[in-house]
Amino acid sequence: MNLKQTSIHFIFFTLTFVNSSILSEPTKIEICPKPILDREWQITTNLETGFDQNQFCRYINEIASKDSEFHSFLIERHGKIVTEVYNTRADHPFNKRYGTRFPFDGETQFDTNTLHDVRSVSKSVVSLLFGIAIDKKIIDGVDVSVLSYYPNLEISLNDPKQNITWKHLLTMSSGLDWEEWRYGFIFSDETRLLWKKDLTQFFFDRDLLHSQGTKFNYNGGGTSVLSDILTKKTNKSLKELAKEWLFTPLEIQNFEWVEDRNGRALAHVGLRLRPRDMLKLGRLVLNGGHWKGKQIVSKQWINDSLKKHINSEVKIFRKDGVALFYGYQWWLGETILAEKKIPWSVALGNGGQLIFAIPNYDMVIVTTAGGYGDPTTIQRILDTVEKILTTVK
Repeated sequence: MNLKQTSIHFIFFTLTFVNSSILSEPTKIEICPKPILDREWQITTNLETGFDQNQFCRYINEIASKDSEFHSFLIERHGKIVTEVYNTRADHPFNKRYGTRFPFDGETQFDTNTLHDVRSVSKSVVSLLFGIAIDKKIIDGVDVSVLSYYPNLEISLNDPKQNITWKHLLTMSSGLDWEEWRYGFIFSDETRLLWKKDLTQFFFDRDLLHSQGTKFNYNGGGTSVLSDILTKKTNKSLKELAKEWLFTPLEIQNFEWVEDRNGRALAHVGLRLRPRDMLKLGRLVLNGGHWKGKQIVSKQWINDSLKKHINSEVKIFRKDGVALFYGYQWWLGETILAEKKIPWSVALGNGGQLIFAIPNYDMVIVTTAGGYGDPTTIQRILDTVEKILTTVK
């Protein structure tokens, strides 16, 4: 073999060795934030059996980046926390000047123990409490006239408003004229609830625009009436009922419920919870009202709450413009992956406070954020959640 042939063989051997080394180099495994271990929750750090780890962690690391709008993002599957992210961000919580933010308020460093506004997730909690009241025979049922509980309002028995039932309040289909979204914070009927002494009178003192049960119209006033009858029937505050009936059984020890000017909990918007406790509410729903050996809410109530009672015709929360359905103070939708429908229920609060219950994957996803008044925040969060779902094996 001459020198030229020897050189060629050497080069070929070198390239073959280098290429084989590259091919044999192990694929880089993405690492993402791990859940925090304590006595409160079981955790899992083994993503390989349940998720495409690389794709999953890429999305989670984006959520944890400095450019993310999330205050927190948690995933629980099969009763174990898979990941949790907490960021430091600006916020304007409702317990501080009813959500009015000043430029010098600064940022909040969110962590496992930080209470966060859940805004209209409060409505979903009131629905759970109302279901418990029915279980306890305190309320006769959902198909009973609301006004039969309020003879003091002196509304004629021939008035069509007499046909408004508790079910209509739960599904926001009372037919009453109520404006909550279009006119902004100052002129919204929701804002006026902060100062009204007689919430039920304020709710019914308006025109009837539609037949009951035919038209969805977002209405925090109806939730306030649901709360009002609970407190009147039990002689306890909404906060006391929530603690006794729901939060203590769920081992939720730290919460706030912001009050109005008359000292009543703002049923439609005032609850503040830790994100980990929001997970408990999602798991309660996935388990059919069952938690650690106790039936806290009847399975029948959970099933009824998550039925598609009415098409909300609300399309602002999804980028694809698909309307969500509505149950008993829970929103209902679905994600389509490879022509497979993945249904979910969500407790949805202004600004990005969401509890997703996803039965097909036995999964709860909780998010908090500060995009108050901006529905595109919900769109982006839903888009992120759907990306996460694509990583599930």
